[in-house]
Amino acid sequence: MEQPSEAKKTEQAVALLLLFLIIIIGLIYAPYIGINPQLGTLKEKNLEAAVKKTDLRAKEQQVGNLKELESKIKATQSTVKKLAIALPNEAEVAEILVQVQAMASSSGVNITALSPSKEEILASVVAENEEVTTEGDMVSVEPTVEKYSFTMSVEGSYDSIMKFLKAVENNLRPVKIIKADLAGGGGGNPTIATSFVMEAYYQVRELRS
Repeated sequence: MEQPSEAKKTEQAVALLLLFLIIIIGLIYAPYIGINPQLGTLKEKNLEAAVKKTDLRAKEQQVGNLKELESKIKATQSTVKKLAIALPNEAEVAEILVQVQAMASSSGVNITALSPSKEEILASVVAENEEVTTEGDMVSVEPTVEKYSFTMSVEGSYDSIMKFLKAVENNLRPVKIIKADLAGGGGGNPTIATSFVMEAYYQVRELRS
């Protein structure tokens, strides 16, 4: 029987070695063949989750900005309302007189006289009538600040009068005391009679054709 040559034996050995190597390599990389698609899917899901998380943070930031803006708008509206009370668009003589009466009552002083000047009442009535009859043909321009005066006489103790003056000073609608006359308080009488001349302010929006 013919024996294989050395060359053929060598070829067979090389072939067996290559086959062995192929088997080894296959055993090593076989698990990755099924894992790689899963890793790719996992990476895609992680990327999608990261994008959603970023979008969520952006929306949360937008919500926070909107809430902050809403808070600023409310604060501005509150300021505008206070300004409208402090400096109304009309004289509102009756309203300020009611406010002064309330401050006097809460301070414990008695009002003996309270009246706006006749000129101021007449000017207020004329201005309101002119506005009603001419506003349709006029254009409003920048408002100006006007004032009107009224007189007030009160009686009370020193402490109650000082409390009243403090209330006037802290009133939301500014009232300026331009003149004050004090009498009494002598001979053991604790009551002081005081007369004030006061000014209040309001906006006048001029109308031009």
